Amino acid sequence: MYKLAKFNTGKPVFIKNHEKEQNRAVLFKCTVPCGTDTVLHITAQNDYQLFINGSFIFAGPSRAAHGFYRVDRLNIEKHLTKKENTVCVLVNAYHCENFYLINQQAFLCAEFTDGSENAFGGTGSDFWSAYLYTQKIQRVQRYAFQRPFCEAYDFSAMMPYEIDEKNKQELVEYEINTFIEREVDYFDYDSESMQEYIHCGNVQKADTPRHFWAWWYDSIGKNYPGFKNDELEFSHTALMDSYALTKSERTPSALIQSYEYNTLKMRCNITGFVKIEVECNEDTTLLLSFDEVLTNGSVDYMRLECINLIAFKLSGKKSYTLITAEPYTFKYMNVISLGGAVKVNSLSVIKNAFPERNITKQLKPSADEQIKRIYDAALETFMQNTFDIYMDCPSRERAGWLCDSFFTSKVEHLMSSKSTVEKPFLSNFVMNPQYGKIPSGMLPMCYPADHVDGNYIPNWAMWYVIELKEYFNRTKDARFVNALKERMYALRDFFKTFENDDGLLSRLKGWIFVEWSECNNLCQDINYPTNMLYYAFKKTLAELYSDSDLLSEAKELKATVNARSRMGLFYCDNAIYDESGNDVLTGKCTETCQYYAFFTGITDIETDKELWETLVRDFGSDRKKNNKWPQIYFSNAFIGNYLRLDLLKQAGLDEILEKDIRGYFDYMALETGTLWENDTPKASCNHGFASHVLVWLDYLGYIESK
Repeated sequence: MYKLAKFNTGKPVFIKNHEKEQNRAVLFKCTVPCGTDTVLHITAQNDYQLFINGSFIFAGPSRAAHGFYRVDRLNIEKHLTKKENTVCVLVNAYHCENFYLINQQAFLCAEFTDGSENAFGGTGSDFWSAYLYTQKIQRVQRYAFQRPFCEAYDFSAMMPYEIDEKNKQELVEYEINTFIEREVDYFDYDSESMQEYIHCGNVQKADTPRHFWAWWYDSIGKNYPGFKNDELEFSHTALMDSYALTKSERTPSALIQSYEYNTLKMRCNITGFVKIEVECNEDTTLLLSFDEVLTNGSVDYMRLECINLIAFKLSGKKSYTLITAEPYTFKYMNVISLGGAVKVNSLSVIKNAFPERNITKQLKPSADEQIKRIYDAALETFMQNTFDIYMDCPSRERAGWLCDSFFTSKVEHLMSSKSTVEKPFLSNFVMNPQYGKIPSGMLPMCYPADHVDGNYIPNWAMWYVIELKEYFNRTKDARFVNALKERMYALRDFFKTFENDDGLLSRLKGWIFVEWSECNNLCQDINYPTNMLYYAFKKTLAELYSDSDLLSEAKELKATVNARSRMGLFYCDNAIYDESGNDVLTGKCTETCQYYAFFTGITDIETDKELWETLVRDFGSDRKKNNKWPQIYFSNAFIGNYLRLDLLKQAGLDEILEKDIRGYFDYMALETGTLWENDTPKASCNHGFASHVLVWLDYLGYIESK
């Protein structure tokens, strides 16, 4: 399932008396001579950035399950350009539960090896010095419910990565032995510069300050980690919302005058570490607010219910190179000066992305412009959401969600001919026997993550088994599949406790998730899309482990779903128990429920010709214009539209498939250059599963080998 790694001289260390602090940044520093084949072996918790002689080199580590730590092996020879080279490692220890980086003991563990594989310079020795990185303001707001803290910096006294030797700290060692190999490939960290300024304007005190609100915000400091408002050293939203931005008719330039702003645009929605080089003549606070789309022609940093805002306090008459500690996603950005004038010499993104060198396919030159746009947007979406794990989105969450991964995994294998990311992604979910408050036998809905409230999506755990079967078909990795048998049957046992006398899942607990549509409001008492998926889960598990008894159970479940959920032409989404304990259909039907029936094999085209032909003819990308079935609730992008498109592919209905691809995705590609979570831009506009469009384009003959 994983390969162990080890350190010879490196020890896990962190600054004494600061081990459990939230949002503590620590700068580690050492001096390394130039040498042949010098390799840095390194890992950290939560994350780190590596700088050599002042230049950004790398960020890591790759994520792993609780109690496991993946080790990076970086050949740094070409970066050791001096006789004595300064190596700095900035470690961000967040110590708060979230969906992106798990809450564990903060540490850095590192050592070097020379060309003869001799280890030297390990952490835990006098080779490294450590300093509180006080330039990064500690007590700030959370960035989102799903991610840790916002970034704010005070460079008025010390420059970025500058240290005060008087601030050297004592280190303590920790016993951590579960170091494992990274497994996934290393990133290229290509840089992409802003495309252009699109407008500028004035910044004035707001007559009525805006009030930041998000559904999760009032829980901070109460039942969810973070700093309460009265604990903050710096409040991003209080500062930003006290000002109003007003567009002007001036032509924007690199020089941003006092209390002015520029709005810039990237080539497309893009992800990475923001790097900005500026010159100041006077003190100022530089704010970067950003988003994936424009809202009413302007940047709304709160659109995603996260705080897309970075702050830098800068001192006058200095030049700065500023790099964020975390990656962000945006197409548009406001650069705002609350103080003196600022000259922006450059603004770029150090891209976090699947390595382009591993892409083995390309679009055929004969494709038209619309297909090219959709292809480019799908490829961008895949690369920005696939590197150490499969992610839902690289912005608000950066989380490894099941079900999303079922679709993204197909794209990885198509576009790279490998499943390099999929193996560690699947492994993370099963390395530990239990995950916090999640019920025994159940898998996390996304991982690595901390689910402090014990919430889980039972449907997504079923998708794990369905993806596992496809992973086996792609890789023939029987050893991995067989190692998971006990865990997969424990999951089956969990579900059996919710089966009613008819074998249907009934009053299932957790967050029952079918789709972002009316489907999610029809989940109790008996949800039929979930039971359709349960049939596919049982059938797949039976096939993986040659279980004839379980296959018989699956066949019985299929018959029961067909007997109990049909309501005329359509399948009904759910049934509710009446006062006598009888389950009664609600009469509510969704488009997505019908797709689940065909996708899971509850029914098929030959058996259900009338329903199938109705779905093909009367539903699809133009349904909202020609709604012949108003009583059937619409599908959304995830996952109803994707199930539809996959079914069209399976049926060989190429013309309708291509028509729907153009109808569903071209407007997304035009607006952001990436593909979205929903069919409107109300949520993430860069969602990993959406890259599955590439699979259909390949089927239609638009993609070829390089």
